[in-house]
Amino acid sequence: MTTSANSSSWVRTYTKDDATKYQIAYRSNNTWRLNANGKAVPGSFTTNLQVDRTAIDGGVTGGGVNATWTTAATRGPGANGVWERKYLDDADTTLGFALPDASWSDLNDRKSNFNSQVSNISANAIAKYFRTLGFGKGSGVSTQAGAIRELNRSQGSGNQGNPAEDAIGGNKTLIKELPDELGSKPRDKYGSRYTYYYPVALSYNRDQDKMQISVLKYKPREIKDFKIAKTRDSGGRDGYKQRRLGSVFLPVPGSVTDQNSVAWANDTMDPAKLALANAFFSNVQKESGQVEGLIDSVSGIAKAIGESSGDVKKGVAASLTKAATGGNILTRTTGAVINPNMEMLFQGPQIRPFTFSWKMSPRDYEEAEMIKKIIRMFKQSQAVKRSKSLLFLESPNTYAIRFITAGRKEHSFLPKIKECALTGFSVNYTPDGNYATYENSSMVAYEMTMSFQELEPIYHDEYTALDQDRDESIGF
Repeated sequence: MTTSANSSSWVRTYTKDDATKYQIAYRSNNTWRLNANGKAVPGSFTTNLQVDRTAIDGGVTGGGVNATWTTAATRGPGANGVWERKYLDDADTTLGFALPDASWSDLNDRKSNFNSQVSNISANAIAKYFRTLGFGKGSGVSTQAGAIRELNRSQGSGNQGNPAEDAIGGNKTLIKELPDELGSKPRDKYGSRYTYYYPVALSYNRDQDKMQISVLKYKPREIKDFKIAKTRDSGGRDGYKQRRLGSVFLPVPGSVTDQNSVAWANDTMDPAKLALANAFFSNVQKESGQVEGLIDSVSGIAKAIGESSGDVKKGVAASLTKAATGGNILTRTTGAVINPNMEMLFQGPQIRPFTFSWKMSPRDYEEAEMIKKIIRMFKQSQAVKRSKSLLFLESPNTYAIRFITAGRKEHSFLPKIKECALTGFSVNYTPDGNYATYENSSMVAYEMTMSFQELEPIYHDEYTALDQDRDESIGF
């Protein structure tokens, strides 16, 4: 049984000898055999380069819904990289070839953009077809790189892969290897066009809410005149866009919670401490005479205590005695205690933590590769950097987290999250309790858990800055 996949059309412009321009519309028709199990037979792939005669003869852009496609060149199993040029009519060769001379020249020039274009577009069409099938149906051709490897193997051109390999790196000329991990230069990007998706279909589904996590280059805030810069213009951290090294879009996790908190604690102050503290606080703020004023205040307190009687004098005396000796003479002699004036006082803000978890089960080869890249991105970006001299350790990357609605707007019913540090990252490679892999050795499931903490606390004025207190979103 044979099946096929057509690419989308594309147009190239050429110039005739008389300097007039004309256009040719192309598409790639790809065919292969299937075995009894519905899997592609390795080494059976054929590429047919087709042209639209309307574009050639009519001088208009072809490739539309009314296009008439004619096979102009073909390369199949055993071709050893050689294209076969086709006539318009095999029964009447006087009509000439379907493919113009300019196109034929470009097609046979392995260094031309056109030659690479045909290979890449053909591979994309094949990969797109196999991504719609179940896992393993594609024999490793559900990615562009895997499809190119199989085309090269079938047609005998370029780098030929091992038939037993379904690895994405079969075509070494098109897959950019990772940079040397042992070098001193930090990695400057992750992924093609800086974006990963899981599931892969999420990149095409605009109607699903998403969670975006972006890796950022860490930038400390500047300190000027005993103040820490708050905004970008005053030396604060640059915006996310300027520092983004890569992003991943994931489904909104099953559990989304936030915890806003501030620190309050008990505070006590007995009469003696209260009087002395007031004296210190009042006089330290004066521009001059601080020491003299303090002495006068303490003397005044002592005089007032000496002139007092009853509970005041007894309480102060007991406080001073306990401070000097550690003995609680008041309680021992009377059973009473000094009123500590206990009160809850504000201590400071708290940094918010966030924890998210996903179970990821690849449905095809492309998703398995995507999951591998996502895990690698978070592992590497979280790792501490070493300076070139190895004398210093530099901060890891930080992260921007956003919830996005189907309309590609920031979600107003879920919390906004400030720039975060990734404090914990764990992967369970056997979340179902047993070791199981697909034919390419990918795990059948992964469970990824991430723990974040914001770099800064939340402040009251930041809510106002969001929407001028119109309550258009939940806020932070």
